[in-house]
Amino acid sequence: MATYNGTANSVLELLKGVVAFLTDPANFDAGKAWTLMSPVTLANIDTLQEVILKGAGDGADEIYVGMKLVTTGTQIDIVLNGFAGYDAGLAWREQPGAITQTSLPTIPLVSNTFMTFWLSANSSRFILVIELSTQYESAYLGLMKPIAIENQYPYPLVIGGSAYEGVLWTDTSTNHSSFICPGAGTYTSLAIRRPDGSWRLGKNQTLGDLCVWPTNIAPVRTLTVFDDVLTLENVIMYPLYLYENNPIGMIGQFDGVYWIGNREDLATKDGVIYNGKTYKVFNNIQRRDNDSYFTIEWF
Repeated sequence: MATYNGTANSVLELLKGVVAFLTDPANFDAGKAWTLMSPVTLANIDTLQEVILKGAGDGADEIYVGMKLVTTGTQIDIVLNGFAGYDAGLAWREQPGAITQTSLPTIPLVSNTFMTFWLSANSSRFILVIELSTQYESAYLGLMKPIAIENQYPYPLVIGGSAYEGVLWTDTSTNHSSFICPGAGTYTSLAIRRPDGSWRLGKNQTLGDLCVWPTNIAPVRTLTVFDDVLTLENVIMYPLYLYENNPIGMIGQFDGVYWIGNREDLATKDGVIYNGKTYKVFNNIQRRDNDSYFTIEWF
């Protein structure tokens, strides 16, 4: 596990900071750092404004994810994608196995503004949280933990952001909602690659085939079932499970991300020690409801 807390004065600087950390062998066990497939060097990101990274997983895996800067006025989106391979002769959106929906998951940000960011990574996935003004944008790129044996779900790739292309960073609707609770807009902030190579898109329990438990199912407020007297100590943390409506069934869970509730003093950027491990607490964009907080592993 590798973690990093950094700052940036622009979205380009932030992207380069994330890539620099992920591809630095000093931050991972031998052979487990991410590889920059495109562009050739970190400096070339200035011109290309996009990256493709490969994760090593357990050492025998090839996990391909992509990030691309798209500017519209003063807003700059970090557009997210996942691939089944890499072909230097193909464009970023046309890589093998790319997400097929028209508007991809994104992190909507603003040009030329100061940002603080948190990065939690291993060789199979990385989680990024960005403080923008008083809200928290987030992303998950890499493998989930499938509820299946390896040959049943050989490449459980997840790409999640906090919006999709075309959503303003100031939007307070369900269009702008983290991968932990994908919204109910035209598109979605969450996409998962199925065993057959197709992509399933995350929506809420009434509009889509892919959901996240316990944040966007009915009833949501399961947090008070076990202990409805809130104290400073009675933290409840659940794994965030992914399940499908068609066919119905649990398919896996996010790696290193957990829902947290049943605590009266939740505060973003808090550090929580749970079963001897440290976690960082964040909330879903601008939301402050008791079911809108999540934690990421932070060692």
